[in-house]
Amino acid sequence: MIQSLRQIKARIRSIENTRKLARAMEMISASKLKRSSRLLETSSAYSSRIESLLVNILSSAEGVVSPFLKAGTDKQAIGLCILTSDTGLCGNYNHSLIRAAENFLSRYPASKVRLVTLGRKGFTYFKKKGFPIARSYIGFNGRYSDDLCRRLLGDLTQMFLKAEAGEVYVAYMQSETASRQKAVIEKLLEIGYDKKEQKEYIFDSGRQRMLDELIPVYLCNKVTTLVLKAFTAEHQARAIAMGEATKNATDLLEGLVLLRNKVRQGNITREIIEVISSAEALKG
Repeated sequence: MIQSLRQIKARIRSIENTRKLARAMEMISASKLKRSSRLLETSSAYSSRIESLLVNILSSAEGVVSPFLKAGTDKQAIGLCILTSDTGLCGNYNHSLIRAAENFLSRYPASKVRLVTLGRKGFTYFKKKGFPIARSYIGFNGRYSDDLCRRLLGDLTQMFLKAEAGEVYVAYMQSETASRQKAVIEKLLEIGYDKKEQKEYIFDSGRQRMLDELIPVYLCNKVTTLVLKAFTAEHQARAIAMGEATKNATDLLEGLVLLRNKVRQGNITREIIEVISSAEALKG
């Protein structure tokens, strides 16, 4: 019984340490989530306005030429950028995204797929599956940087312009509610627009020059927004997972503390009985 009490106490200490760690990770993720959400809000608003302006100009423009507006001749060759996390402890965040990406890729011949991965989880998984990985980005751990987005955009646009991929998509997780994310696969290139919309613009420097300057800005902000959406969802998923882990550890501790008290009470009762029995034996 004494050994059992020691084991219970050791387990309580272990779970208390785990709870402290999970709580600390929850607070860190919540802090990162707040910062990422603030950046995403600003980026999304700007990207939305740029996209609206670009679509309106394209719908009213005739005879404009841009390599970003025309899909590659081989549409079976596709590029997919997968935005996973570098580390785990974020629930089913990576599992859901990888499953959605696999379902999407199953529609294309494996030899025609070009992958760009952001995050160690996606890189490791698809590398083991034998997919050719054109470029990988590892070690960012959900930390946004302008340099990361510029490099990522450069790889994706070059893949498209060099006809290595007829179309380029981005797979990422997006927050739907405060406690739920969904996997999204969004087309980045070629740039599409609704030709039914007709708006007349007067261009001081000409439509072509306007588009030549606007399209790179649009693509840069598009990639920035998608990366921020992925990072925001990652921090949210990890904060939720660590919150659940903290709650589960607390519940487990309550049960172990109750068990420890029962064992301790049993030991005390046994010792009292032994003392009384010894005293009665001496009397007899």
